[in-house]
Amino acid sequence: MRHLIFLCVLLLIATKTYAIILSGPVGIERDSLGYWNLSTLVMQGDVLMMQEPIAYRTPVYPWFLAACRKVALEQPLWLISILQGTLYVGSVYLAARISLRITKIPRSQTLTAIFMIPAVAAAQYTTAILSETLFVFLLLLHLLSLLNYANSPTKWRIAWSAITFAICVLTRPIVQLIWIAHLGLLIYFAIRRKRINKLQEIRFYKTRHAGIAICIILFICSPFLVRNYLLFGKPFLTEFIGRNLWIVTFQDGSGSNLPMPSTPASDELQKRVTLVNSPVDLRSTWSVSNQLVQSGLNDAAADGLMKQVAVEAISDNRMAFAKKTARRIINYWRCANTTTLRQGDPDQDYHSQTTWMHPIEPMKVWLENRFSQSVIGNTLLTCGLALALIYLLQNPLTRPYALWLGLIFSYFSVVTGIFEIPDYRYRFVLEPLIASSFGSSLAILLSQRRREAKLV
Repeated sequence: MRHLIFLCVLLLIATKTYAIILSGPVGIERDSLGYWNLSTLVMQGDVLMMQEPIAYRTPVYPWFLAACRKVALEQPLWLISILQGTLYVGSVYLAARISLRITKIPRSQTLTAIFMIPAVAAAQYTTAILSETLFVFLLLLHLLSLLNYANSPTKWRIAWSAITFAICVLTRPIVQLIWIAHLGLLIYFAIRRKRINKLQEIRFYKTRHAGIAICIILFICSPFLVRNYLLFGKPFLTEFIGRNLWIVTFQDGSGSNLPMPSTPASDELQKRVTLVNSPVDLRSTWSVSNQLVQSGLNDAAADGLMKQVAVEAISDNRMAFAKKTARRIINYWRCANTTTLRQGDPDQDYHSQTTWMHPIEPMKVWLENRFSQSVIGNTLLTCGLALALIYLLQNPLTRPYALWLGLIFSYFSVVTGIFEIPDYRYRFVLEPLIASSFGSSLAILLSQRRREAKLV
């Protein structure tokens, strides 16, 4: 019966997701257009996208788009949306499995899925040519594989965990340091295993497991590292920190609005951007970046110069930057989703692709009254998440998982707060994991109350 309820909840979420997809695709513009053009190169045989010498994209999502476009030549937007919708539902399933792994209580799966029912804004991104939906699925797949390894370490499980990590990094490099949170979990389990080793035979982590993981990650990432070495003279996954820092350093509002530093690097940058006749707003990230490239720098070198100037400005105004950074980290959890994506809008550019527009009125009302547009609601949700983690911390069996989840949430909020202006697009990638936290804590609470009732 419990499994049937869980499947019914998943079916409800799938119905919600595909109902949103019926409203139509989002236009192929800005970031979507960049991914679309890269997938075109892949379809033409340029798998590593050598003809597009940019340093700020990774290959997995363009590969995914190219595969979809190859399969559905006439209607790829339909296939992409349907597959991304399936990945979204799959993310809910993986989040439920994570909660089961944490609590060992079957009810936690259903509770986790129920907490994902109100989330409609994130489901809209299934209709956009953006990497978020694929990234969330791959992230949860990696986290579940890590949990499986932490509980029962074998060379096959560490290999699978390394594979999922590498693919996740090649989708969005923000996760490349998430191993720090994993290390905390593994150390906790290692210490606990050592304490109880006298009582029973327990598998331990082995040094060669780390070697296996490192070799697999390097093997999978090496083609793209070689690509960037050939194009830019050094191996790296992406170079985008300079542009990110430029936004939070020099723009106003959530940015620090710092003055340009008086340094040789700053002088060189200003000289280069004035080589082109058109006026340049030095606080506009992409205007500066584009002008630097036009001045003769390659994409990675332009980003590096922007990073150097931004770091020098921050060094001269550490306190002002620190205050705004702290504010952005807090606002990461509070920022409202003020606008919905424009689905099926004929005024958008779809690059001659077949589109559709079959909106369902209840879904339209649901989106207009979405929970994520409320700052107060987001704040209360964050407070609830903190309480859920504290409750998991109090339970000895779930304490290591609570610490691990807390490190993951902190990692994403801190990294985003340092390098980005807060936006719902950066936060919704954690929604399934937030639901896992709620589902796990509520399942334990209900189980404890049931045991107490039996005792009475």
